[in-house]
Amino acid sequence: MKSVPDFYLFNSRIATHIIFWVGYYALFGLLWAGQEGYMASFYLEFVLLPIRILAVYATLYFLMPKFLLKRKYVQFLVGYMIMLVSAGILQRVFIHLFYEELLLNDFSTGLFSIRMLVRAMVLINTTVLFVMGVKLFQLWILEREKNERDNEKILELKANRRIHRVSSGHVLYIEGLGNYVTYHLLDNSKITVYGSIKSTLSALPGNFRRIHRSYIVNKDHIKSYDLNSVEVQNQFIPRGSSANDDLLLG
Repeated sequence: MKSVPDFYLFNSRIATHIIFWVGYYALFGLLWAGQEGYMASFYLEFVLLPIRILAVYATLYFLMPKFLLKRKYVQFLVGYMIMLVSAGILQRVFIHLFYEELLLNDFSTGLFSIRMLVRAMVLINTTVLFVMGVKLFQLWILEREKNERDNEKILELKANRRIHRVSSGHVLYIEGLGNYVTYHLLDNSKITVYGSIKSTLSALPGNFRRIHRSYIVNKDHIKSYDLNSVEVQNQFIPRGSSANDDLLLG
């Protein structure tokens, strides 16, 4: 999509990711500084950063598109837990080998304990959930923009030897009669073109619903409805028995 680069600094996905991870490294290097000092804190974050990057990208580019976005929630949760436990174990190993023993010369701390493993998983989970939340928000905005573009699709209607360009959002409803269909517009004007109600529906965006064998309505302009009719701008359009509420407003 053309709007995707708008989410990235300098219109670059790579530059945005690099800036994020550099900022993440600097922030947590400062936050987690303890009695060992800033040098030890930044060294530890440097050691652990590849594991967190791997966990984040495994979630964003494998678990989310393969399971979460396809609504396979159980598979996503299983995969997420496997990733989280694996990353937690790996992080604990890195801390023990490259920080506690190599930097601090502390050989008294055991490699594994439930408390340390849970702590490692919580830290990784916090990072992954934050980035995943940003990604889901981005996808939500893109989907909303796509729906808005679809709902405002420009229709080209040939009538009276002219091509009329009409925004689909200005169409209230469409009436079919034999081999002709009439577009009823927001300004109370009408445009009649040659065609069938079926072929007309296939060319319309997703906010249009066929509620009768002879009528299509723009659901964004529905004011009220019952079992027999749909009200669109003070006009009552017959409703067929097959047009249930889910079809009408879904």
